[in-house]
Amino acid sequence: MLKKSIIIIVAIIVVGILLLGYVFYRATTIPSNNVDAMLKGTIAPDKKIVICFGDSITHGAVSFDYVRFLAEDAALKKFIFVNEGVNSRLVYNLLQVVDKVAAVKPHYVFILIGTNDLKGSLSDDEYNRYNKLWKLPQRPTKQWFADNYKKLVDILKAKTDATIVLISIPPLGENCDSVPFTLAMEYSKIIKQIAAEKKVLYIPFNEILSTELIQHGKKDIPPYTFNEWFMYTSIVQHYLCWRSWNAIADRRGLLFTPDNIHCNERSGMMLTETIKNILLSSNEH
Repeated sequence: MLKKSIIIIVAIIVVGILLLGYVFYRATTIPSNNVDAMLKGTIAPDKKIVICFGDSITHGAVSFDYVRFLAEDAALKKFIFVNEGVNSRLVYNLLQVVDKVAAVKPHYVFILIGTNDLKGSLSDDEYNRYNKLWKLPQRPTKQWFADNYKKLVDILKAKTDATIVLISIPPLGENCDSVPFTLAMEYSKIIKQIAAEKKVLYIPFNEILSTELIQHGKKDIPPYTFNEWFMYTSIVQHYLCWRSWNAIADRRGLLFTPDNIHCNERSGMMLTETIKNILLSSNEH
């Protein structure tokens, strides 16, 4: 009897490890249509190349995959979409790969970055996580974010003929009176100012979502705090329980995010439609 119980316990542990391994694999696997893949492959000359450049929100493994949705849209068959999104990136990390992005010779570059820069400035715990991952040369600050973002745009303008589109970051949490929510708006204003200064296009993603939350969001929702468990359980629900990002958000009383950081289908589709409209309108000219 004891031996049988031990076998059952070991089997449960092994299955649990395998399931968690599967979730980790799904959450971290680099997109197959990234810049490295494009540089190694052949792109049809009649296709316009669209690079989506950013962090996990673009990566689309722990967030609504807006790049895949665009790539599968029949109305956008003249475009080829490149997903150069990687989990946990700061704008500092984009500078390290921007030359490869330029080498693809894109027609469009959509940049969505800044959430991790903001998070890394909030507390020692947040900073230590990013520093352990990336060996950052300094603690993230607004000024460092702005300086790096300007360098990024300058390089892309100098090395490509692409239409460059900057996207403001989504709200960090949905408590409109919280510091993280306010800071997301402030970082988004920096992005808007850079877009105006560098004369590139701008998508007011934060403004759209923040306005909706201020007008119609829940007033008693807990603010964003550093809570990796809240994010990881969202990922587990999505891949093991087959719940949509919307369903996870609904269960937590959230509107646009399953975990206070990433996008669900509701917010992700707003971004998708805006990008689609830009591509179709510019392609007509």
